[in-house]
Amino acid sequence: MRYQQLITHVTELIKSYNPIILTPDSHCEQYIQENCKKLFDTEIMFLKQVFSGVQRYEEFLKILTKIMFTLLSSTTNRNDATLYQIFSYLILFRLDELPYNEFKKMVNEQDPVKMNVLLQFLFDIDKIITHVKPQWIEIYDPQYIQETVIGGLEQHFPMMKDLLSSLSSRATGKQSELVQEDERPESATKKQPTKTMPFKLSETKKKPDPPPPPKPEQYKSKPVPGNLNKKTLQQIEEDNKLRFEQSKKKVQETYKDAKQFEFKTDLRPTNYETVKKEVEDTLNQQLQFNMKIAKPAPVDLETAEIKLNAAAILREEMLLKKKQEIEKERVKNLEVNLRDSGEFEEWKKQQEEQEQIARMEHQQQKKIEMELAREAAMRAQEEKFKENRILAEKMKVEAEERLKERQELQQEQVAYKKQLIEQIMEADKKVYLQVEKVQEKNKQIAEDQKLEMARLLELKRQEDEQIRIKREELIKQIRELERQPIKRTKGYDPTETMGYGLLEEMSLAELRDRLEIVKAERKAEEEDKRKEIVTQKDEYLSSMQRKVQEIKAHRQAESQQKDMEREAKRMKKQKEEDLKKKIREEQLLQVQNKISNKKQIKSAEEQRIAAEVRETKLRQQYMNANKAMVEMKAWKSQQDGLEREIKNRQNEKLIVQEGVESVNLRERKILAEQAKRLVKAKVDFNQAYDNDLKTAYQMNDQLHLEEAENRTQMHNIQREWKEEHTKNMITRDEYKQKISEVSLKNSKKKQQITKQDFSRQLEQLPSAQYS
Repeated sequence: MRYQQLITHVTELIKSYNPIILTPDSHCEQYIQENCKKLFDTEIMFLKQVFSGVQRYEEFLKILTKIMFTLLSSTTNRNDATLYQIFSYLILFRLDELPYNEFKKMVNEQDPVKMNVLLQFLFDIDKIITHVKPQWIEIYDPQYIQETVIGGLEQHFPMMKDLLSSLSSRATGKQSELVQEDERPESATKKQPTKTMPFKLSETKKKPDPPPPPKPEQYKSKPVPGNLNKKTLQQIEEDNKLRFEQSKKKVQETYKDAKQFEFKTDLRPTNYETVKKEVEDTLNQQLQFNMKIAKPAPVDLETAEIKLNAAAILREEMLLKKKQEIEKERVKNLEVNLRDSGEFEEWKKQQEEQEQIARMEHQQQKKIEMELAREAAMRAQEEKFKENRILAEKMKVEAEERLKERQELQQEQVAYKKQLIEQIMEADKKVYLQVEKVQEKNKQIAEDQKLEMARLLELKRQEDEQIRIKREELIKQIRELERQPIKRTKGYDPTETMGYGLLEEMSLAELRDRLEIVKAERKAEEEDKRKEIVTQKDEYLSSMQRKVQEIKAHRQAESQQKDMEREAKRMKKQKEEDLKKKIREEQLLQVQNKISNKKQIKSAEEQRIAAEVRETKLRQQYMNANKAMVEMKAWKSQQDGLEREIKNRQNEKLIVQEGVESVNLRERKILAEQAKRLVKAKVDFNQAYDNDLKTAYQMNDQLHLEEAENRTQMHNIQREWKEEHTKNMITRDEYKQKISEVSLKNSKKKQQITKQDFSRQLEQLPSAQYS
């Protein structure tokens, strides 16, 4: 079947359908009559069923494609929505009726990237349940969706693994993630090393085991000095400072009586101090950055008049009109409703101010609570630090135990891996025979491909020769047609019409006259238009001047109003700052009082605890009188408890040891049986391999004998053909044969003569020269 052609017909059939014009059946029949005359009955039935199925489940499939486009927007194209709907319908509803091989061919003929995206999304059950199922349930029964649709996908997934992996490798060059996830648990449960089966060949001698590595010498550290922990860091710093002062004083005393060297230049008069003072004064003057401005900014400045362009004038006029309309609307409401919204706005401002004050008080209160919480957090942090220190000590002990266990496990793994490496290295040495077999097989395949390629090239050459012959015939026919005489036409008259019988048909002279009339009419229209434009410009300029005057008056009034509003806003801001300052001072006083109260309570609690500790110490001193008797009884009870604990531990260890020995015995039995099975399987494999190798050698010898016989037979055939060919040539042309025989005789005679002449010349030469 031509699946690519069928899918294209189905997509065109769905895209060209318009439910307003035709019914589905009539549209399908019309399309088949126009475009599908060469299709078989089964293919036409496929078109009808897929078209009707897609129309029936249109909402269902649109939900699926819409979610796929949103989740996979980078790898999908919305122009392929019809293609995705067709294959989604076939997979979800008709896959049981389609044979798997036919469906696989249908998918492989499409673009692998598009089909990979669709199939990976459809068979990802988690995505379908989380994203698509909630919207499907809105239009279909939940039980139908779960059992029929999603259950069908889960049922067909094992069959589609091969197709999914092949599409993924063609589209992305990687294996499908769905197939890897499905196969991962089985590999995790059967995680065993690969068992190699060695060939039955001569084994190499094992190398001697390397000597054991020398034991590392244990480093014995020196004991800690006794005076290390007696001093604190503060005491050490104080000692260093004292030592520094003593050394400083000692140096000063040694050089106290030393005479300083005097220079004669120091006795000369100099103005160094005055020059130094002048330079410092100039530098200080340059570095005075906080000086006042020389010229203060002018206060009363005349406002400069801004020249407006046409766009600015129109923009200002539009704003002015909007403000005037708002004012008119307000006056109209006042006339109709007999009330103004000014009082409401004033009340609204007062309420907002009160809310602002309450908000500020709430913020200050939150700051107080945060300060108190900070102190509580600091105390909790100290307690947590103590708990963490105790917990860290416990974790260190546990970590040391785990480290010992891990080291033992690593040693076992290293020994096992060494044994496995030795087995693999022995197996790698015996692989070369299989490599030779594969190379011979590849050579045979290459020879077959060469023969097939030569045959195809010969067919292509014959086809090209036929095409060339047809092309030469066509060129001859075209040249014959070009040699025929061309019919000449008569001269052209501009006053005559062409005589084609068209409406408004005229000659060239009449056309030119009409063109001149049209040009004159257009010139008159242009003059009228120019006059109209001049009048419009004058009106526009006058209106612009009037608008500028209105804008100036409006701006002046608005600037006065803005100045008043600015002053009111400044006063309001000053009041708010004073109020904030007052609230902040009150809240700070409250915070200070609360903190001081908490400190007093804490100090009283500490004093109470200290008094209780002193009382308990006194009680312990009174109770130490009978301490000897109490210690004797406690020692006896401890000894009895230790004996009981030792007996219990001994019994428990005996029970555990018995269980371990029984488990070890069972394991040894299982390992012995497994070793027997491995040995038996190895012997069977070696026997089967020897038999296969023997038959392969026999077949190879037989092939060599047949090849030698074929070569001798071909050589004999070649020699017989050559002899027969020479006989035929002699009988066909005896004259040429005689000429060739005569020429051979003459050449032999000439050769003998040249040899004799050369030998004579050698004899005539002197013996010394010859030697």
